[in-house]
Amino acid sequence: MKNTTKRKKKDSGSILDNLIEKQSSQTARDMKDWRDAKREATRIDFPKRVRISDLLEDLLYDTFLSSQMELRRDRNLAESFQILDRNGKLVEEGTKILQDSIQFAEILKYLYETPFFGHSLLELLPAKNKDICEVKLIPRRHIIPSLGAILLDVSDTKLLFYRQLASYGSSLIELGDQKDLGILFDCAPATIYRRYAWASWSEFCEIYGIPPRILKMDTMDDVAFHNAKVMMQKMGAANWAIIDHTEEMSFANGLSDNGNIFYSLIQAAKEDVSIKICGAQIGQDTRNGNRSKEEVSLSVLDSKCLSDRKHGKKVLNSTILPALSSLGILPEGCIFSYPNDDEEDNGELWDRTLSILPYYNIPASWIKEKFKIEVEEKKEIPQLKSKLSANREESSDFF
Repeated sequence: MKNTTKRKKKDSGSILDNLIEKQSSQTARDMKDWRDAKREATRIDFPKRVRISDLLEDLLYDTFLSSQMELRRDRNLAESFQILDRNGKLVEEGTKILQDSIQFAEILKYLYETPFFGHSLLELLPAKNKDICEVKLIPRRHIIPSLGAILLDVSDTKLLFYRQLASYGSSLIELGDQKDLGILFDCAPATIYRRYAWASWSEFCEIYGIPPRILKMDTMDDVAFHNAKVMMQKMGAANWAIIDHTEEMSFANGLSDNGNIFYSLIQAAKEDVSIKICGAQIGQDTRNGNRSKEEVSLSVLDSKCLSDRKHGKKVLNSTILPALSSLGILPEGCIFSYPNDDEEDNGELWDRTLSILPYYNIPASWIKEKFKIEVEEKKEIPQLKSKLSANREESSDFF
C-alpha cells in the first residue's frame, strides 16, 4: 500500500512540498503532556517542538483562550499604517498596494501571532492572483528554531537547514526568538485546569440533578433479576444498583456545595489567562465591574499593544520590507510606520519643545517638518520693542 501521508511535489519549489505531514495526537491533554512538551522543547541536543505545537493547537479550541489572543492581535491589526521613503515622505502607491493586499494582511497576522507561539517561519511564493505574493506558514511542529532546521518528517531526524538556503531573508522570513516557547505555553496550565473543572462540574450537575437509583429484590430469582436489570437500563441515564433485600447500601456524605468550588476554579484560571495576555480582565466581571475599572483595563491592554506595534515595526523595517524589496514588490529603502503611534510619541516631544521655547530659538522649518504645523519665524512688534527699551533706560537712570 502506498504511503498516503506524502505530498506530491510541485514545480513551485516550495519547502511545504518536501514535508511529510502526519496526523497529530487527538488525546485529552493534561499536565503530564505540558511537562513532556516542555522537556522535549528545551532539550540541549535535539529540541523538537512537535509536542508543544500539538498541545497549543489543541488548546486553541478553547474559546476563552483563543478570544483573548484574538483580542490583543486584532487590536494591533486594526491600526492603520503607511509606507514612507528614506526622507520620511509618504509613498502613496506602496501604501495603497500593501493596504489593499490580503497576503500582506496575512503577514501582519502571523507577525502579531508570533509572540503567542514563540517562533514563526514564513515562505513567500509567487502570487496566483493579482496580489503581491502568496504567504505560507511552515508548520511549527516541523521547525527546530535553535538549530535553524526543518524536520521533513516529525518521526524522523532528517533535517533541512533553512538558514543556509539562498531564499533565506527574501522569500523565507523568520520571526520570533529561537528559545521562546510563547505566551500560550504559559497559559496552558490554567487552560488545562479550567477544562477539567468544566468536566467535573458537568459530572457534578449530572449526579446532583439525577440521583442514583437503588432497587431491592430477591437477587436469587434469575428471571426477576434479568427483568429488573433491563428495566433500570431503560428508565434513564442515572446511576443505578440492584441489591438483595437483605443488604444495605449507603453513600458517604461529601462536601455540601452547589458548584461554587468549580466556578471559583474556573474564574481563577480565566483571570490568570487574562492577566498574562491582556494585562487585566476586560469585559468579563459583570458582578464587580464598573466603567472606571474597564477604562483602566483597556489602557493596560493599549500599552501592551503599543509595545507589540513598536517591536513589530522594527521587525517589518529590518526583515519583512527588505524581503519584499528583494522580490521587487516595493522599492528599496521603504519604511513602515504607524502614524497614530508616531503622533503619540510626538506628543511627548511637543511638551518638551514647549518647555525649552522661552530659552532657545527653534527653527520654524523643524516645527513644520516634525509636527506638520504651518508656522513662520516669530516677528518682533516695533511698539513693544520700543517700550521695552524705554523701560530699560528708565531702570538704568534710577540709580
